[in-house]
Amino acid sequence: MSNVSKLISLILRHDPAKFGVVLDRAGWTSVDALLAALATHGRAITRAELEQLVATSDKQRFALEGDRIRANQGHSVDVELELEAATPPDVLYHGTVDRYVESIRAKGLVKGERHHVHLSADRQTAERVGARRGKPVVLTIDAGRMAADGHAFFLSANGVWLVETVPPAYLAIPHVAATGRVQIARTTLGACDAGFYTNGRGERVALDFADAVAGSVLVETLAPIPHARRETSISVTGESTIEALVRLAGRGHLGCLNFASAKHPGGGFLGGAQAQEETLARSSALYPCLQAVPEFYASNLAQRSPAYLDLAIYSPDVPFFRDDAGDWLDTPVRASVITCAAPNAGALANAGMRVNLRAIFKRRARLVLDIARRYAIDTLVLGAWGAGVFRNDPALVADVFGELLAARYAGAFDEVVFAVMGEGSANYRAFVTRFGTRFGVGKP
Repeated sequence: MSNVSKLISLILRHDPAKFGVVLDRAGWTSVDALLAALATHGRAITRAELEQLVATSDKQRFALEGDRIRANQGHSVDVELELEAATPPDVLYHGTVDRYVESIRAKGLVKGERHHVHLSADRQTAERVGARRGKPVVLTIDAGRMAADGHAFFLSANGVWLVETVPPAYLAIPHVAATGRVQIARTTLGACDAGFYTNGRGERVALDFADAVAGSVLVETLAPIPHARRETSISVTGESTIEALVRLAGRGHLGCLNFASAKHPGGGFLGGAQAQEETLARSSALYPCLQAVPEFYASNLAQRSPAYLDLAIYSPDVPFFRDDAGDWLDTPVRASVITCAAPNAGALANAGMRVNLRAIFKRRARLVLDIARRYAIDTLVLGAWGAGVFRNDPALVADVFGELLAARYAGAFDEVVFAVMGEGSANYRAFVTRFGTRFGVGKP
């Protein structure tokens, strides 16, 4: 009966219209309509068999009342389950798999196409849920603190706890070994060496990045470049740089800032490290481009200060062909990359070195924007540059970019997106405080 149960879930949760079934506002339909739909699609069962299936379902997915039936939760169609808010236990659990952990670490748990995030009251259930998609990883949710902070929880008829979202601050996420990221890095370089990859549809996709490598250049200073003023849309999003690039593909000349290591091409991506540059390197042909400009790294190493130098690498039309989870894109997205290191405020403080961080950021941000303007980038993806492991103040970074985009670079671009992962994080709040979520500058 497992196949019948899956079909009933499809009908009652996701696609009733395809099977000629109509749900009311609360998700109910008549038992006769459901049985008729099952019979039409080769899964005929009796009313008694349906009752047995509902009663013995290990997760109690369905509610059967008289002549009507509905799914207890998990809908992607628009229904109102009429659930009442309930007080959760202090701790709840969520089961997932390791390839989603880094995204969850940054964004928290989001409901996606479903109406709610699903949580379990016991670890064993969460493990079973995660095991459906691979090796399970169990996340612990501080539900008591969430409820105290005003988040509404609901309890479905079958004991599943539901909530709109779980921000990262309420999550305890176990360490996941970096071996998966190491393997992704290796296969990315393997695809670059081979000149192709095979996407999820089994199609061979050619990779041509010779011009990106040949065109990668060191940039130190640029003369002022006049530009015709245009309307510029500026927005702050909770997405990653990769997600922004995929979303913005096709909007003119696309470019992004790489929050670079000053000492090593690609940072620590070959060893499984996880930050913005490492994700870019694992997802694209960026690493060979950076290797083509060794003087960037040699110069920064020679000057021995964690403030680093006002230097950048420009790499044109780099193909990006994996998403944040390491899955192959159907077709590559091309974006020019500006690689520039922020000052390492944490290392400077530890060394007792006092520098004017605002002045450094202003010089370096001007260099980044000058490069973007010189190479006619239309749509530029920036972010909380240096506000992670380098421990810079995100409000300072946001304010420097804000000042420059409102004055010297007003109207220089069609669109500027600050992709700052982790809605609700301190970094995200700092950029939203400075910019709002969207506004425009440009022609006077």
